[in-house]
Amino acid sequence: MLLSFHSYKGGTGKTTFVGNLGVMLAGQDKKVCIIDTDVNGPGIHSLFDIRYDMTLIDFLQGVCKADEVIYRHEDTGVYVVPSKACEEDISAMFGTPGEAKEKLLDLIKKIRESYGIEHFLFDCSPGINKSSLLTMNIVDKATIVSTIDIQDIRGTYLLSNMSARLGTQAALLFNRIPRDKKNDISEIVSDFSNKLGTELLGLISYDESVAKTWSRKIAMKDDQDCEYCIQVKKIAEKLLK
Repeated sequence: MLLSFHSYKGGTGKTTFVGNLGVMLAGQDKKVCIIDTDVNGPGIHSLFDIRYDMTLIDFLQGVCKADEVIYRHEDTGVYVVPSKACEEDISAMFGTPGEAKEKLLDLIKKIRESYGIEHFLFDCSPGINKSSLLTMNIVDKATIVSTIDIQDIRGTYLLSNMSARLGTQAALLFNRIPRDKKNDISEIVSDFSNKLGTELLGLISYDESVAKTWSRKIAMKDDQDCEYCIQVKKIAEKLLK
């Protein structure tokens, strides 16, 4: 399954969620590949402490082969394709958006054939940009990760509309929700989701211990029964249904 994860702004906890989701799925004997398409602010390599030579950018520019940009996380079923900061977005590296799409699909095909990957998770650039929309256009489902910040809400509305235009199924995930407001907020975001006609995956409460890891530690590796991890598991059940 091809799954992309988007947000209108940074700081929604998107990358942390993607990393923990990948580790959880690998713990269920699934082979997962996380591809970092956030070329403006890549972070997956930091979360998994990966020291890389070649990245997604090098493959897209024809510098190296597909198997040179994939890194296995320890002795697990998690494989990571990191990115490096780049001034231009992915589409700008090619003559047409179609060429960019073809190259990305070629990478997916080669990795799937070589490593038997079952699920691809794309950590996309925040905002509405060509790289994010390119990825959204090739996946089975696009998940928009948002907080309850008013700008996030407005941006989520725009991203949801973009997904609809591309014909890609969208889902909403609200993250970093204050614990004491979760019940009240749940009804509000449910109404919001219904108005958009978009699946609501759920809400994840703000977890200070996860926030303090500064995207350098994966909670799912240390304690799969922690509150945050339990919430991730519930979201995953809906996401992969």
